[in-house]
Amino acid sequence: MDFKEAEDGGVIHVQVSGALPAFSCTVPAAGTRDLVIELPGAGTHLPAHLDLKNALVPQAFIEKGSLGAVGVRVRLTIDRGFLARLEQSDHGLLLHFLRSTPPETSEYRVGIGDKIEINVFGHDDLSKIVEVRADGSINYPLIGDLRVVGKTVAEIDGEITRILGKDYLVDPQVSVDVKDYQSQWVTIIGEVRAPGKYVLKRNMRLVDILAEAGGASKEAGSRILITRQSEDGDPGQIAVDRDRLLSQNNQDSNIPLRHGDIVLVGEKEVFYIRGEVTKPGAYLLESGMTVLKAISIAGGFTQFANRKQVDVLRAGDKGVQSKIRVNVKSIEDGKKEDLPIQPNDTIIVPRRIF
Repeated sequence: MDFKEAEDGGVIHVQVSGALPAFSCTVPAAGTRDLVIELPGAGTHLPAHLDLKNALVPQAFIEKGSLGAVGVRVRLTIDRGFLARLEQSDHGLLLHFLRSTPPETSEYRVGIGDKIEINVFGHDDLSKIVEVRADGSINYPLIGDLRVVGKTVAEIDGEITRILGKDYLVDPQVSVDVKDYQSQWVTIIGEVRAPGKYVLKRNMRLVDILAEAGGASKEAGSRILITRQSEDGDPGQIAVDRDRLLSQNNQDSNIPLRHGDIVLVGEKEVFYIRGEVTKPGAYLLESGMTVLKAISIAGGFTQFANRKQVDVLRAGDKGVQSKIRVNVKSIEDGKKEDLPIQPNDTIIVPRRIF
């Protein structure tokens, strides 16, 4: 294993010799700054500690892997940024970091099992990390039992400040933060290397849960579906294009996650093309596929093709199939817009009648 930085300082390349093995990537938990990558089976000549030129990731630690007898564990200390994108290649990983202020988490509501850090300026004896018990309460010096479940950190801060100021201290300066999130979860299923249930961490976004699940599998398609409960309790769905998510400008696709979200990474999708093309058959549905692009991928029209009456068969509601007539010649002439292709569409190019 080797380790390189891009000149712009925003990209770190973790290189491996040979094919990239199954790996895991763990984003920083609440209260920590370390991103951890496990590469089982890899070896390295690097020293145990590296000072990097990267202002966002100033240090790297190279350790023995914890996933087996042979392997490497890379621990990156993130300073003033966050992991925006992770790319896989046959010979390593590209980690893209951005300098940005993560989204606010003031509306997070504390749950059972969460650990809360409470600090009172000038009173070290009142600085504690306490766990929310099964009854929804914490035990705190001077106050005793205090119910916090379902409250935001701002509400807990205000209540502790009020009680301490009323009975014990003059103008107490209190700060409250969630140290460890254990009450809220996100589930990721489908074409990822390690599907399962993961703790919802501070500022967790879609790219973070993909990294925690080891990245997409080789069978993953371009479609990611997030199922989320709305305020009225009905499930809603958010569709995300994986290619756009992994692009440089991904802020609209890199969606903040919520408790209870179910992330489905779909398998590769296909479309079919029949009739008067050079290579009829089934093809992978890539992002941005259209009728004109599909015909090009299939080797183009034969000399007998009817370009003006191409049909697209598409499954509709309740399994009813619809037919869309496309004049490809008009598209080629710039007179009409190209038609986007959907999963399992069948394109039929008829023979023209002489």
